[in-house]
Amino acid sequence: MAEIPSPDTLEEKLLLDRLNRMEAGGTGYYAVHLHLSELKSSNRKPHFIRLAARNFDNLTSQHEATLFQMKNADQIILCRNVPVHEAENPVEKVRSLFSEDPLTHIDETGLGEDRLSTWYDLSENEDFRAFVRVVGSLVLEAEETAKREAAEAVAQQKSVGQPLTAQHLTALSQVLPRVPIDDLIREQLCLHIGADGPEGVIFREHFISIGDLKKRVAPGVNLFSSIWLFQYLTEGLDRVILANMAGRNFEMMNEPISLNLNISTVLSRDFQNFHRAVAGHEDNVVIEMQVIDIFSDIDAFTIARNMLQQNGYRVLVDGISPVSMQFFDPAILGADFIKVGWGKEFENEEEDDSKVEDLRRIIRDAGKESIILSRVDSEQAIQWGLNLGITRFQGFLMDRLIDTVRSQGRRARIKKERAAASR
Repeated sequence: MAEIPSPDTLEEKLLLDRLNRMEAGGTGYYAVHLHLSELKSSNRKPHFIRLAARNFDNLTSQHEATLFQMKNADQIILCRNVPVHEAENPVEKVRSLFSEDPLTHIDETGLGEDRLSTWYDLSENEDFRAFVRVVGSLVLEAEETAKREAAEAVAQQKSVGQPLTAQHLTALSQVLPRVPIDDLIREQLCLHIGADGPEGVIFREHFISIGDLKKRVAPGVNLFSSIWLFQYLTEGLDRVILANMAGRNFEMMNEPISLNLNISTVLSRDFQNFHRAVAGHEDNVVIEMQVIDIFSDIDAFTIARNMLQQNGYRVLVDGISPVSMQFFDPAILGADFIKVGWGKEFENEEEDDSKVEDLRRIIRDAGKESIILSRVDSEQAIQWGLNLGITRFQGFLMDRLIDTVRSQGRRARIKKERAAASR
């Protein structure tokens, strides 16, 4: 049974304990509460919250300041003898980061309520008591959330199997090279869509179906229970699919292919073996790398990207959301393709002309031929992309669309052949 996290490990509880130990009046102390839990859901993604936290790195390293990250996504910075302007700077950077969100807006006079941040002078008894009440409420909320998550984890564990462990990983690494995977490799098309429909295949992505692999080699194990162990598992899967693809006849391939690989795999001996098998057909191979993997080691990505492009491969950055494109320019990564994931959160998003225009500009600057909208499962997603100038799409809808086009073509040929035979 999953263990309910101890309240003592919660940031909220650590902050409350700190306040309880603080000298009466909190001389020299002040706190800033950033209400990031009130951001729109599309802006409240974990990686955006982490980006916000990084703005305080210099403050906490150069001054007596501590950042506490609340379970509900709020952030609280506790400062002692820190010049106020030193804390204001990172707070304003966070405001700029989420500048499109109504939470960060202040009326033009500058006299309106600041919904993003609340400042507490802890040397003032009234502010100190108010802040303790706020933190106390956050503790209760976090404890309830932790209990609920633990209960959900127990339910999920029962439904999908026992958590992945290092022992499972060792066993799987020994089994994977011997497992036949031809029937586990799935394909998904990336299409160029024009005014009259599909106009060509950009590439055909090849990937291993994790669900089917689980049934074959680890039916009782939840492969997704540990993100770090799963990362090691994907590196093993990279080796398996590279070995499989290296056995293909690249001269007979009519369409480009893509493979989603870890950066460590691209820099490995396994990829060098694959490269020898490709032998002059590198321009027909797209190598995809995840943006999370990229930002965890940007130097390794730069080396991998340069090596791939110098050898004729095309590089694709995967895992970017439309929202993240408002915060950084994906063109700086120097990739040939940028894959942007369509999400359900955009189906009911109110139209914001300035936001749409910003996205259109970013796509134009990056080169609309390089942008791919992925996870496309509805005509609304296609229309959304076309409105922004995107013409390359990938997803289950694309597979159904090309099947329909090919079916119509077959029917037209049959009809033509029958008409010719009847003459």
